[in-house]
Amino acid sequence: MVRAASPSLSENEFDISKSLFQDGGFGSDADSTAEENTGQAKSKIAVEAESEEDEAFIAATQAAANRKNDPKTGKNTGAFQSMGLNTHLLKAIARKGFTVPTPIQRKTIPLIMDRQDVVGMARTGSGKTAAFVIPMIERLKSHSAKVGARAVVLSPSRELALQTLKVIKELGKGTDLRTTLLVGGDSLEEQFGSMASNPDIIIATPGRFQHLKVEMGLELSSVRYVVFDEADRLFEMGFAAQLTEIVHSLPASRQTLLFSATLPKSLVEFARAGLQDPKLVRLDAESKISPGLESVFLTVKRAEKEGALLHILQDIIQMPTGATEAVVKAREREANPSKKRKRSAEDQNARDTPSLRSTVVFAATKHHVEYLAALLKAHNYATSYVYGSLDQTARKMQVQDFRSGLTNILVVTDVAARGLDIPILANVINYDFPAQPKIFVHRVGRTARAGKAGWAYSLATGQDMPYVLDLQLFLSRKLVLGQVEREIDLFKNAVVVGAPVRDRLERCCEEAGKLLDEDGDLAAMRDVSVKGEKQYLRTRNAASSESVKRAKQIVGQGAMGTNMLFQDVGDNRLEQQRLDMLAKVSGFRPQETVFEIGRRGGTNTETADLIRRQRGRIENRERKNAARIAAGGQQMGDVPQSSAASFHGAPEDQASAESEDELELTQPAGANMDEASDSELELTFSAPTESASNGRKKSSGDSWQDSEHFMSYTPTGFNAAEDRGYGVHSGGTSSHFVNAAKDATMDLAQDESSAFKEASKPGMRWDKKKKDYVRRENDEDGSKGQKFIRGESGQKIPASFRSGRFDAWRKANKVERMPRVGELERSGAHYAGGGGASGAAAGGKRFKHKQERAPKEADKYRDDYQERKAKVAAAKEKRVGRFADGKGKSELRGVDDVRKVRNMQEKRRDKNARPSRKRT
Repeated sequence: MVRAASPSLSENEFDISKSLFQDGGFGSDADSTAEENTGQAKSKIAVEAESEEDEAFIAATQAAANRKNDPKTGKNTGAFQSMGLNTHLLKAIARKGFTVPTPIQRKTIPLIMDRQDVVGMARTGSGKTAAFVIPMIERLKSHSAKVGARAVVLSPSRELALQTLKVIKELGKGTDLRTTLLVGGDSLEEQFGSMASNPDIIIATPGRFQHLKVEMGLELSSVRYVVFDEADRLFEMGFAAQLTEIVHSLPASRQTLLFSATLPKSLVEFARAGLQDPKLVRLDAESKISPGLESVFLTVKRAEKEGALLHILQDIIQMPTGATEAVVKAREREANPSKKRKRSAEDQNARDTPSLRSTVVFAATKHHVEYLAALLKAHNYATSYVYGSLDQTARKMQVQDFRSGLTNILVVTDVAARGLDIPILANVINYDFPAQPKIFVHRVGRTARAGKAGWAYSLATGQDMPYVLDLQLFLSRKLVLGQVEREIDLFKNAVVVGAPVRDRLERCCEEAGKLLDEDGDLAAMRDVSVKGEKQYLRTRNAASSESVKRAKQIVGQGAMGTNMLFQDVGDNRLEQQRLDMLAKVSGFRPQETVFEIGRRGGTNTETADLIRRQRGRIENRERKNAARIAAGGQQMGDVPQSSAASFHGAPEDQASAESEDELELTQPAGANMDEASDSELELTFSAPTESASNGRKKSSGDSWQDSEHFMSYTPTGFNAAEDRGYGVHSGGTSSHFVNAAKDATMDLAQDESSAFKEASKPGMRWDKKKKDYVRRENDEDGSKGQKFIRGESGQKIPASFRSGRFDAWRKANKVERMPRVGELERSGAHYAGGGGASGAAAGGKRFKHKQERAPKEADKYRDDYQERKAKVAAAKEKRVGRFADGKGKSELRGVDDVRKVRNMQEKRRDKNARPSRKRT
């Protein structure tokens, strides 16, 4: 079994063939021609000997899978063997544990093998990464001797790119495909060396890939296979400038693939990807999240969120404190070296197993992440944390500690919400509720993957209730408030909302408050997170107006009770009685207002008379509404009476009275919240009459739309909640193509003034400092106020992308010229990544220096003076560096040395013999 490459040795490039065919001398500098021929013969014999074993292994694995799927016939038409894959790839798939392709793999792999553009959507954990990696390896087959990358995989985050690299490395065993990783935070010089090694597959984030493309002047004409992983996140405005420059350089004959767990039905948002007659594959679009996921929504106040987090960890998940089992075992291995040697022979995948109660906590900003990590560590929880601006090396270390079970809790921002595959992840906690339903789908998709079970706990404040209702509409699930009758799989099929048990929550809140009072640094971090939360709340997407109205009704009715999760708790009955009492107190409405107290039967004032008349009007209207409903129901369906009256031209005094009353409308019980059909919409919003379109003055009941010139856009099967949730959002807006199409206008008159014309241009915005309209393209690339250069697409990009660091790297490594795309590799060239590849790209060999340097002289003012003195003495004894024979300074003086010493002595005598300048 091939051992994975160490991250410290080759972080950016994994030459798979180097670890497989070491006997063949793949790129060895000191091997002779005879040794190369001998190694090739040995490898050829070994491959022939192993081929029969591979076929037997694959056949046995597939037969076991077939018997499991269909015990009677033992056949499965959807197996990997029926897809025409080569032996090495089938063996790697079997080694990884894949026996039967998932639905997304069964649908997309044949289309990709047929070289068609594919847009694939399936829920998280359904095997989308393998769906595009398997056909990519099958198409590329082996390393190409021609210069130029043939496949590019773009990922929105570094962690997702690293995970894709891991999958390609595992499935590419047995091939000599070369893969390189280009992500931000790593050394540019090392990435220059990895790109000079002629990789076949490039896995990159858009920002760093564009930087290297501009800096090195890369040609992408050889690319045949492009994958946009998590395409909806890539095509948001944050990556618009990078993708425009990258896509413009790709050849038109490429094959383009888009994959994500949340994709809209309309592909207009992805027009920039250059899709050509794509095949849309949408699986599990109705379920959206894993069927094994159980979710709970806990309503808390803002000041109680820290205590609620501790309550979930202590009482619900029962998270252990102190060192984890993996840390204890690691300490035992360090104490007993013999056990450590036995451990090295075990399977390497065992080190990537987190603890049984592993939990990921999602927070809004990096300030929340730092604060929560410090708070949990203060409570003696083993915690790791990751956010976007954290150093890349630290991010890898923190994630690896959580993967290997050294920590139980991982506190992250949404940087880890997409694609992060952690095996046996038990729980997900949404400390800050997501502003978009698709972000919730990606967050909770970290658990309950590959058919396993998992729990998701979400904390929702009063401001988050509209977003909870948006999520309920998006998931098309029943809303359960408080205590109801227990149902089967309630937490899997419904949105269960309720409050936690009060006494336990208060106890955890007291613990957190006491710790904040004692620790000043922790309190300061909390203050910073509160300021960051204010900025986050101002910039997050707004919830739909319908959900805001429903949230006000739910909170106003006081229908929130204890969550169904605590139904079996012993003190739940007491808690429910307390909540019922609070609901009665909050719902109490006195018979008299403040102006009427003590006025009944006494003297009447002007204010009391006004309130009495107003109450009479309200009671009269309520009686009329009740009589109308009893007679035949409201004529306008769910439209309120105030809106119906104003719509049909009701008297102005009645409409004004209703607007002054500001009555709170409540939704009738059992109302149908499903999407209205086309016939219902057509009946409710009728088309304008023909007489109105012929120039007759429109009455109050006629529509303003002109049937001759008005063009509407309402796609078939349109679901507003789902389309709004799947839409590609940008910045703080929630616009998508349907809304943009509704607001689109075409100006034929052109009678606007010049100032309004400038304002109406989509690429202009008003600058307060310059007091003029400026172009928005200066804001999109994130380098406002800096110098720009023109890219291949003609778009302005920051001048820092062409800094000259690549030219300095070429001079330092003596690379005269980079090979062009299509040229053959030079014979004997060793393309190994890293910053020390000297002359590899130019066709020369790579030599490793053998220089040995002696340590510097010891400084007596340093603390390690004695240690350095001992090192210098050892170097003198071994004659290393400047102390070597013939190279160091000899103790015997030569003729020049003697003459130099004499001259110095004469100068000193002459100087001392001069008369003094002081006057006597």
